[in-house]
Amino acid sequence: MTPAQHRLATEGIAIEQDVLQETVGCQDQVTAAYGGFNHISFRRDGEIVVRPVGVGGERIDELNRHLMLFHTGIQRTASQVADAYVRDMDRHEPALRRTAALVEDALAVLSGPEPLTRVGELLHEAWMVKCSLSPTVTNPRVSALSDEARAAGAVSGKLIGAGGDGFVLLFVPPHQQARVHEALKRLIRVPFRFDFSGSRIVVHDAENEYPDEESARARMDV
Repeated sequence: MTPAQHRLATEGIAIEQDVLQETVGCQDQVTAAYGGFNHISFRRDGEIVVRPVGVGGERIDELNRHLMLFHTGIQRTASQVADAYVRDMDRHEPALRRTAALVEDALAVLSGPEPLTRVGELLHEAWMVKCSLSPTVTNPRVSALSDEARAAGAVSGKLIGAGGDGFVLLFVPPHQQARVHEALKRLIRVPFRFDFSGSRIVVHDAENEYPDEESARARMDV
């Protein structure tokens, strides 16, 4: 963990959870801050451990070629969805433990010789486990989209983030992707690749930085 990445991740979490008082997780902030392909552990004492996954570049590229991302066209508030299943975490402990075990299973497949299709199967099981947490995680429209995609050749599909709606990630063998794209052509497909650079400043305009409010007002009066 570099200090800058750690600070960005923890400050992002603090703003959402403490300042905005939203019921959201921590994995998205850490993933965005670090980039790369990592195994992230959230310990009970609050420590966040980010461990790069030792998977070769060719295997990562192969995984990337099996993934398709679509936007459903509907926005949802992640905190409202998450709030529905965090109120009784003790009751959900078996499902959460199963989810953690599926992560380890997927890492074993990625780092071994087993066909990547197994990752898609594990992704489907993980989505089924998540759907068991609350009825708000999915809805009939999303379920219908998943069924259409699977009928066209997708191995699995899941909503990204808390659930409810938004972006759907599909695991699709490359030779089936044209059929899946046709079946879901009413949706927006979003091309993507894994990013290993993490968050960074892409534009830095020093002339528009003001050390205090008085300096800002003075520049505006010029």
